[in-house]
Amino acid sequence: MTRTPFRDLIESRHPHHESRRAFWRLAWQSFQGGADYLTASNLFSHRLENAADHRRRLARAFHLNYCRPVVDTYVASIFRVGPTILPEAGAPALLADADGRGHGLVDVMKRALTLAAVYGHVVIGVDRPRTDARPATVADELALGLRSYLYLVLPGDFLNWNAGGAGGLEWALVRERRRDVSQASAGTPTDVERTRYRLWTANGWTLIDETGECVDEGDHPFGRVPFVSCRFREGDDPVVGESLLASIVHVNREIFNLGSLLGEILYRQTFSQLVAEGSAAEYGENGDIARLGTSSIFLYPEGHRAPEYISPDAAQADLLMRRIDGLIDEVYRLASLSRGSAREGRVQSGISKAFDFLDTNHALADAADNVARAFERALAIAAPDWNARIRFPGDFGVSEPLALLDESERTLALGVGPVFRRRVLERLARAVLRELPGDQRAEVLREVATGDQIES
Repeated sequence: MTRTPFRDLIESRHPHHESRRAFWRLAWQSFQGGADYLTASNLFSHRLENAADHRRRLARAFHLNYCRPVVDTYVASIFRVGPTILPEAGAPALLADADGRGHGLVDVMKRALTLAAVYGHVVIGVDRPRTDARPATVADELALGLRSYLYLVLPGDFLNWNAGGAGGLEWALVRERRRDVSQASAGTPTDVERTRYRLWTANGWTLIDETGECVDEGDHPFGRVPFVSCRFREGDDPVVGESLLASIVHVNREIFNLGSLLGEILYRQTFSQLVAEGSAAEYGENGDIARLGTSSIFLYPEGHRAPEYISPDAAQADLLMRRIDGLIDEVYRLASLSRGSAREGRVQSGISKAFDFLDTNHALADAADNVARAFERALAIAAPDWNARIRFPGDFGVSEPLALLDESERTLALGVGPVFRRRVLERLARAVLRELPGDQRAEVLREVATGDQIES
């Protein structure tokens, strides 16, 4: 059988794609939660149950989702104030509509950070609209005013690539899925999902169908492969990053399984067991012992001890609850969000609080810096004349504003120089005024920067 020209290409996968595909599936299931997480592959069978028992336990299972709150906390903390995007003058239209669907640049950045935290990275693509009457050349596209837009490609759809010596991409293979809804001849609508593959190079693209045949091709005006990887944490590969949930998904799955075992103990051992001395025949032929309860009178044979209830051993349930509680602390420790001391009821010292703040703030600052640099590179492709710069605040407000105010007062009382004084006041303003609208915060920061005094 003759293979079509691009068949081998569309079946190829980058080694990092192959090795991480299972984790990406688990990470997304863990983040989404719900029915998709409740699968036999996530609920492990224990040695004392058969297949039927495992199915019944799976039907009762529920997912305590600790992955989504961790990701949402990171994104909410980083974008609580939001980035400053400069220069403000001459900003292109994509600042207000970055994806061609009405979503502003900051909204697309939030979505990208969320996906990068879950998967480890998400790929930012840059493109221009293609019309039915496609212009013949790139110059014709520019003359028609077809502006660039950004879009996000999930790791599972960014199938293969090759990076050059400087870290830029030499080519990339992307899978595209779209629904084709058409009206059949008999009047019945058809809904078919079609898969296409697009090969991108520095100057053009080739659209390939599922059989490996080229169905369309064209050039693009970017002069490079128009993709930038937004990585949550950087790794060795210029595309693949490390997920915030890299270890947390496995801890969360252990909590899920231990919670299921705890539920099994409660189902099987909640009710105490009745025990009676003697044989069943001594308790009557009518099965009186089966009707024993709080609303009936039961006569037991003379000479025997009264029947009594024995309670199940609660030690196993206590052990599971302690283990689950410890794993919940471990989730937040891995996310650099808590040391666990608050859960244990201890009062932290000032030094301990400072270390907690530095740990969390450093993790937030690293993630913010990664997403800012990724979008700066993407904007350099989409709007090279803009020369956009994206800056997040260095302090993400995870410390208490009142404590920061007290610290600032003591620092300023030392008679520090004007530059140091200005930096302290800027940090204080960002923390105390972070709930104000952006234009009002900017007004205060300009006042601090120019040294103006507020009239009393």
